Amino acid sequence: MARIKASVRKATEARLRRVAHAATVFIDGDDFVAVPVDPKLNTGDDYQVNHEPFIRVKRTLMKLKRLEAGDVGVTTWRPFGPGQAEQVVPVDIHPLAVRPGNHPIPPAMAEAFAGRTAVHEQAYQGHPMLSVCAPIRNSMEEVVGVVEVSASLEPERFKVDQLDY
Repeated sequence: MARIKASVRKATEARLRRVAHAATVFIDGDDFVAVPVDPKLNTGDDYQVNHEPFIRVKRTLMKLKRLEAGDVGVTTWRPFGPGQAEQVVPVDIHPLAVRPGNHPIPPAMAEAFAGRTAVHEQAYQGHPMLSVCAPIRNSMEEVVGVVEVSASLEPERFKVDQLDY
């Protein structure tokens, strides 16, 4: 991977933190919890979801994606099994494989599930990415999920919107 300028990383992290903070305010955690038809099952590629809350959360995520200039990916996660998270309402493809539906919980996501915002770096096809994970809370202020906001640290070479299945 290429060496990333500290100023690029700092500016990208600041931008992602602003979007993640807005997400903690605007994502309705009660709707988020109501998305899966059966919380014991993966929502899966066939989207076994309750459509009304799914659409409300998805609209919020689409607006958050446009909040800041530049390429930003947004997705939401819920805990699913020991040390695993399931992607619940994606707006973008996640840079890491999430099939058959679960993803190991990285330290930053674990921090968000514990109620704190955290940052982690990852790579996709050799391109450095930065993600900010923040908690999603319900109306009782309980953490019910995580929003992950990510961006490329090489936006001139690679963009989140280039990710595909």
